[in-house]
Order: sequence, then C-alpha cells, then structure tokens
Amino acid sequence: MENEMLLPVILAGIFTLLAVLGVVMKKGLYARLGFFLFGGMIMTFNLLAMLSGEGGALEIVSVGMFACQTILMYPVVPEEVNFSDEAVKTLALRVTTTVMLINATAVWLVLAVGDLPQILAVFHGILSIIMAMRLGMVTKGGVIKT
Repeated sequence: MENEMLLPVILAGIFTLLAVLGVVMKKGLYARLGFFLFGGMIMTFNLLAMLSGEGGALEIVSVGMFACQTILMYPVVPEEVNFSDEAVKTLALRVTTTVMLINATAVWLVLAVGDLPQILAVFHGILSIIMAMRLGMVTKGGVIKT
C-alpha cells in the first residue's frame, strides 16, 4: 500500500466500524455518523488530490457520488419518525437505495482501478450490505426508530 493511502484506509476502516457498531447496537446516530464521515473523508481526500494536480476523472466521479452520500446521511434527524406514513416510507426507501447504489458502485470502481488498495472495496461492500439490510427492514415495515 502506498504511503499516501495509509491514512484514508485507516479512517475508512474506523468509519466503517462506526457504522457497523451503530447497526449492532441499534443506534441510528452512530450508523449515520459512520456513513456521513466516510463520505466526507472520501470527498476531502479526492478534492486534495485534484488540487495537487494528481486528480482525474475518478476523483471527480468520487467527489460527486460521495457528496450525495454525505448530504443524505447527515446524522441529525428528528427523534420521532413515523415509518407507517407512506410518504416517509417512500423517502426512506429512496434514500436507502441511493446510498446502497453509491457504495455498490464504489466497490466496482475500487476493483476496476488497479492503483487503489483492494481493502477499500471491502469497506464499501460492508456499507452497501448495511443499506441492503435497511432496505429490507423498511420494505417489510420492521423499522420503528431511525
């Protein structure tokens, strides 16, 4: 692994662990915070690469994708979310599907680009699986609290 990728990989692991702990402990704030920080970290490092002149199309695509994830996964939400309301359920399905597709696409991007550490695909895969599980929960009506 290249030295310039060491810090992003460590941070990606920490933020993925935070999201997993949020799911395991049923603390939505921790899960959302993990996704939020993960997306913000990817945006930051890709913008720095672009500013240093090393960036290309991959960095531009990554910044765009993870700007969406960062905005959608802002960790602070109202305490009471009524998932029995059809509008709320539809919005939850759309947001969850969007974040799942962002991370699934990132898995493909990491595997397609030979210069990136392959462990990043695992982190994105874990985040995508978390969203797939959430998609199932929202669809069947198992979500009570965010």
